[in-house]
Amino acid sequence: MSISAAVQDWREIAGEMKLILAERAAHADAAARFPHENFTDLARKGLHTLTLREGYGGQNIGFEQTFELIAELAAGCGSTALCLAMHYYTLAGLGAMTDNAMLEDVFRDIQRNGEYMSSFNQPNAMLLTARVAPKDMVKIEIRRTEGGYIVNGRKAFVSGCERFKYLPIYGYQEDTGTRLGMTALMVTREDPGVRIDEAWRSAAMKGTKSHHVTLDEVFVPADRLIGREGHAIEDTNELSHWSRLAISSVYQGIAQAAFDHIVSVLGKKRDMYSQTPLAFMPGSQFTLADMRIKLETAANQLRVFARRADREREQGRFTDDLFQQSLITKYYVTHMANEIVWQAMQLEGMSALNEGELLERLYRDVRAATYHQPGDDLLKELLAKKTLGVVSVKNRWC
Repeated sequence: MSISAAVQDWREIAGEMKLILAERAAHADAAARFPHENFTDLARKGLHTLTLREGYGGQNIGFEQTFELIAELAAGCGSTALCLAMHYYTLAGLGAMTDNAMLEDVFRDIQRNGEYMSSFNQPNAMLLTARVAPKDMVKIEIRRTEGGYIVNGRKAFVSGCERFKYLPIYGYQEDTGTRLGMTALMVTREDPGVRIDEAWRSAAMKGTKSHHVTLDEVFVPADRLIGREGHAIEDTNELSHWSRLAISSVYQGIAQAAFDHIVSVLGKKRDMYSQTPLAFMPGSQFTLADMRIKLETAANQLRVFARRADREREQGRFTDDLFQQSLITKYYVTHMANEIVWQAMQLEGMSALNEGELLERLYRDVRAATYHQPGDDLLKELLAKKTLGVVSVKNRWC
């Protein structure tokens, strides 16, 4: 079977899975519980390995196909898709490290046993200046010991941590002699000293159960080092591009679900006073057209970024311009998704606010979009400084 035919098969399976997720989404949201059954089914259907290489049961799909698949699944259940997006992009980013025996074992375990991997914690390297200590930014400290490392700190808001076995981390290691001192390790949920602290009380993405993970004197064997000591950011540089693509795709899928829903509503609902079908009312038409323009321009922004990322990935080098494009894509797609869902609610009317209604849930979920790092202020700061060629050495602002 050709790669294109195999990907088409996965698209069909994802389309079927979207319908299953949509049927379960309201119940999982109302119960504020992690949808374990969704991840069991995703693994059973082979969808959880798509970004892995063929040798590990995947299709080694690139940025563009990952966008399409995540958006499709997100139209069914945002919480499930967000956790899966974290898993997908982390596998894709680490998959480039082909000479790491530990990662090979992890990938095989994921394939054979239906396991999942969380995303890394935020290293916040973009905020570092001469007056800010790296250990104060990353919130996790690593120190060498016989046979491995001791880890202490907290990995905050870990989506899927109630189910996901692998919890990769960035941590500050003082004795590396490098500028950032960031080291990456593979922690597992079963490691002694790993504790899940139930902290997720968000109205958005309830099913992700994004609790904090506390690491208390956790011993990590030396062979679970990812890359080089002190060079974690440089050795995993693909992850920032993958993360913005994957996370933005979730909210694009939510926007698509809101758009599809309101198209169906407009074909059935009538104006309260004139009893004219809403589909024939100029206000409804204008608003729907505005929504479609936003939906398609956001999709095109994602696709252009994804295609360029696929080309640069093939060339073996990601450019600084692609980094800037990832910021633009994240900002535009997440803001357009919020506007589209809001406009859908306006068209449906007050019933869209009823607890348990589809748009009420989509509205809560889509509000999480702009809180993913980098937030709007930092994103604009980074983009402007890159555009102007400004380098902050001592302080962020002078």
